[in-house]
Amino acid sequence: MKKIVIIGANDFQRPLICKAKDMGYETHVFAWREGATGAADADRFYEISITEKEEILNICRKIRPDAVTTIGSDLANITVQYLAEKLGLPGNSRECIINSTNKFAMRKAFQKAGLSVPFFAAVGKDDEVMPPFYPVIVKPTDRSGSRAITKVESPEGLKEAISQAVEQSFEKKAIVEEYIQGAEYSVETISYQGTHTLLAITKKYTTGEPHYIEVGHLEPAPLTRELQEKVKETVFRALTALKIENGAGHSELRIDEEGNVRIIEIGSRMGGDCIGSDLVPLSTEQDFVGMVVDVAAGNPPKIKKDAEHHISAVRFIMDHKDLEKLYWIQTNHPEAIRKTVLEGDVEHCQITDSGSRPGFYILQTETMEEMNHILHRGPSENPIQIFETPVQKLRISDGQNSFYMKRDDLLPFSFGGNKVRFARKYVENMQADGYDSMVIYGNYHSNLCRILASLCNELSMPCYMIHNTEDIRESKENGNSRIIRRMNVHEIPCGKKDIADAVRRAMAELTEKGFRPYYIYGNEFGQGNEWPPMKAYEEAYEEILSWEKNSGVKLDYIFLASSTNATQSGLMAGKIKNGSDCNIAGISVSRNEKRGKEVIRNNLLEYAERFSMELPEGWEKEIFFTDGYMEGGYGAWSEPVAETIRKVYETDGVYLDMTYTGKAFHGMMEYIREKNIRGKNILFLHTGGLPLFFDFLEDERA
Repeated sequence: MKKIVIIGANDFQRPLICKAKDMGYETHVFAWREGATGAADADRFYEISITEKEEILNICRKIRPDAVTTIGSDLANITVQYLAEKLGLPGNSRECIINSTNKFAMRKAFQKAGLSVPFFAAVGKDDEVMPPFYPVIVKPTDRSGSRAITKVESPEGLKEAISQAVEQSFEKKAIVEEYIQGAEYSVETISYQGTHTLLAITKKYTTGEPHYIEVGHLEPAPLTRELQEKVKETVFRALTALKIENGAGHSELRIDEEGNVRIIEIGSRMGGDCIGSDLVPLSTEQDFVGMVVDVAAGNPPKIKKDAEHHISAVRFIMDHKDLEKLYWIQTNHPEAIRKTVLEGDVEHCQITDSGSRPGFYILQTETMEEMNHILHRGPSENPIQIFETPVQKLRISDGQNSFYMKRDDLLPFSFGGNKVRFARKYVENMQADGYDSMVIYGNYHSNLCRILASLCNELSMPCYMIHNTEDIRESKENGNSRIIRRMNVHEIPCGKKDIADAVRRAMAELTEKGFRPYYIYGNEFGQGNEWPPMKAYEEAYEEILSWEKNSGVKLDYIFLASSTNATQSGLMAGKIKNGSDCNIAGISVSRNEKRGKEVIRNNLLEYAERFSMELPEGWEKEIFFTDGYMEGGYGAWSEPVAETIRKVYETDGVYLDMTYTGKAFHGMMEYIREKNIRGKNILFLHTGGLPLFFDFLEDERA
C-alpha cells in the first residue's frame, strides 16, 4: 500500500488526511495532540511537534513513504521540504522554502526578478529604521495567520509595532514595508515541474487596520476578465521568482482603483482558512487537495475539463453577531451550508490572530445573487416606530395670523425630529436590498447624524460618519456631538472638496471587511437615494390632511427648516399627490436659494419617475425656498433668533434650537411680516433638535 506522511492535523488539515485515504494511501500524520482534530482520521498518528524535523525524519525512514506534504501552514511546509529532500521525494528546493516562508527573502526575490515591490526593510527589536513615508505595515518576517501584523500611521507607533512583531518571529526579526493600497485577494495555483495552473481567485475580507485578521473569503472574486488575466500573469511571474515548481501556491495581493496588481506575499502551499481545501472544490469542482497529493507523489495534477462553476464562501465566527447570523442561515438557508465548525467560547474569546477565531461556516450557492442574499440580509428588525404626531395651536401670535405646530420633535427615538422618519425609511430600504452597514454624512451638530448613529448602535451595525469639518464654526462639544461620540461611530473628517473621496474610502473599507455598505445619499456625490426621506414626508403629509379634516382648519402655509431639502421635497410630493393648494415654504439653514430650488426640483422629477406620479403644469413655480434668514450660515445664529427661541418657549413651552428650528421659526415670522401675509392659517413643522436646545440654555447661562 502507498504511504503518505502528512505534517499537521488541525481542522484545516483534515481534508488532506481524508483525501489521501480516499486515494488509497496509508496516512502517517505528525502533530501535537492539542488541536489535532484530524488525528482520529489518520491511519497512524504521531504525537510529535511539527518542528521536530530530525525526530520525524528518523520515523519516516522506517515508514518509507511515497510522498510527504501539508496544506495551510508555513511552519509545516518547512518540515515537509526538509523531509522530501532527505528522503529523495518530490518537492520544492530549500531556496524556494526560504523565499516563500521568509517575507524579507521573498521581497528580495521579487526585486531581483524585476517585480514591483514596495519599500521594505528587515529589523530587530532595537534596530533603527526610517521609512521614507507612512503608513507602513509591520509584521514578523517568518510567521503567517495574521500574527502581529500592524498598520502604523506615524513614527510614534513604529517601535511598539516592531517589538510586537519581533516577539512573534522565530528568527526575532520584523519586516517594515510600505502599505499597499487596494482591495485584497488571494490566488490559488497548482504547479508541476515548473508549470503553473491557476485554479481560483479569492476575494478576502479582513478586520481592517491595524491587524487585518481574515473574517471571510468569497470565490470566485468579482473581477473583470481583463483583471483576471493581469492577476494571472503577475502571480505566475512571482511564483517563478520564488522558484515554486511543485505543489500548491497561495498568493496574496491587492488591486488598487487604477487596476494595479501588487503582491503582498506568497506561500508555497495551499491557502489556509478553508480556501484551498473547501472553497476551490466548491466553486470550481477541481480537486485541489487531490492535486496536492498527486504532485507530492511525483504525478501530474488531474485538471478537470469543462467543470461547472459555483459560488462558495467561508465566514469566520468573530463575535455573538456572527453566531446569530449563522443561526439565521441554519434556519432560513440550510441548503447552502456545507460545513460548520465551532471550537471555542464565542462570547469571551480574545481574537488576536487567525488561530484564535472560535469557528467558521462554509456556504455554496449557484449564483452570486443568492450568496449576497444570504451573507447580507440587512437589519433583522426596524426599531423606529412612527405614530401620527400631534398638531398644537400656538399661543404666540403676530396679531394677524393663526399659528399651529406639528410636533415631529415628539417622535419616540433619540430625542425625535424629522430625521426619525428618515431613519425608518432607510432601514426599510436596507432590509429590502440587503445592506448591513451604514455610511452617514454631516457633522457633530447634525440631528441626522445623531439619530442614524443611535440607530446603528442599537442594531449593532457598523457606522462610518463622513464629517464635514467646514460646516461648523466652532469645535466645542454640544448635545448632538456628545451622543454621537458614544455611539461607536467611525469618523472620517474631511473638507468639502474631499467629500466624494471620503465616501469612496468609507464604502471601500466596509466592503473590505465583508459588509455591504449603505450610503444614505446614494453615490459618493450624494445622488440617487433621495426618495426614502421624501417617501417619509409624502406619508407625513397625509397626517396633515387628516388633521385638517378632523380640526376643520384649512392650512394656507407650511413652514419648515430646510437643509438638505429632503423634507420639503417630500411634503411637496404629498401636496402634489393630493392636489393640495397649501404653500410649503422652506427657510434655508445652509443652502443658497438657487441651489436649494434646484435640488427640490430634481428631487421631485426623480421621485415622480420612480413612483409614476404625474406633475401638474406649473408645479415648479410653487417651490418656495429662501436663504434670506440664514443669519451667517449653518451653525451660526443671531440675537434675534435667540430672542425668538426664548419667546416661543416662554409662550408655548416648546423648545427650538439655534441651528435649525429657531432660525426657521424666526425666518418664518420675518417672511410673513415682509410679505404682509394676513388672516392665514400657518403651520410650522417642528423638525426636532432637543439636544441643541440644551446647548442654547448652556450658552444663555454662560
